[in-house]
Amino acid sequence: MSLRLNQLSEAFKEFYGRNVEQMPKLIVESRIPLSVAGLMQRILDVRNASDDVKSSWMDNYFDTGDAVVYHPDGRVKIVLDSQALREITPDSKRNAGALILTQEQYDAIPGEEFKKGKLGKVNNGLSKKEVKAHPVWKALARNQSLLNDYADYIFAVGKQRFGYDTAMGVYPSSAQGETPEMRAWYVYGLVDMSNVYGWNYLDFDVGRFAGVAPEAQSAKISGVGNVKGYTMADVQNAVSELEALEKLVRPEVLCKVRSLVRKL
Repeated sequence: MSLRLNQLSEAFKEFYGRNVEQMPKLIVESRIPLSVAGLMQRILDVRNASDDVKSSWMDNYFDTGDAVVYHPDGRVKIVLDSQALREITPDSKRNAGALILTQEQYDAIPGEEFKKGKLGKVNNGLSKKEVKAHPVWKALARNQSLLNDYADYIFAVGKQRFGYDTAMGVYPSSAQGETPEMRAWYVYGLVDMSNVYGWNYLDFDVGRFAGVAPEAQSAKISGVGNVKGYTMADVQNAVSELEALEKLVRPEVLCKVRSLVRKL
């Protein structure tokens, strides 16, 4: 059964199956694969949506258009909105489910590079403070304000639903051959602590991209530009102030204000 990713529009569409088969279908429709930052923002955007829409985004995993490239010498590159990923097909040369690259391709691909062992704390759950300072999450979020707001939300809901004190772990891989290899970052649902993984197979049967429709494609949807001018603390303050006003003013007078706060 497909996920319900939209409340009204068709801005997002699920592409479920092998990434190497689903990506061409996504591209043919002039869609782009949602980035990690775009996914983070979308989860924040649907906080007050219907339960099925909110659960579809919060409780499921998604592959993204952001790539991780592993060099045999231990170096790692984080490549945002990877063009190479958008060009994968069933015929793409792969090793252990990763796209094989040449040294020349590795050198030419733009991205933040980390030397061996410099990815920060990996393969374990993180505290909220560690998440906000983690180099991988900072690179994938593209913006500290988005990372802060997302981490606040994930940890609050994770504690409420599952009793989590740690979450949002970073689980990378490494080159399995003698040449650089590319994989897609994917983010798991809250049941798995919203961890981010860099070892998924591009030819795994249960991949899932969220394709963004042409009319919704902008910096706002795909990543960094979609950071709101408020944080979770701002929302909580607005709710508290509204509750205080409701004690002094007739409820019907605050109807529109209450509706606006619920959309934050």
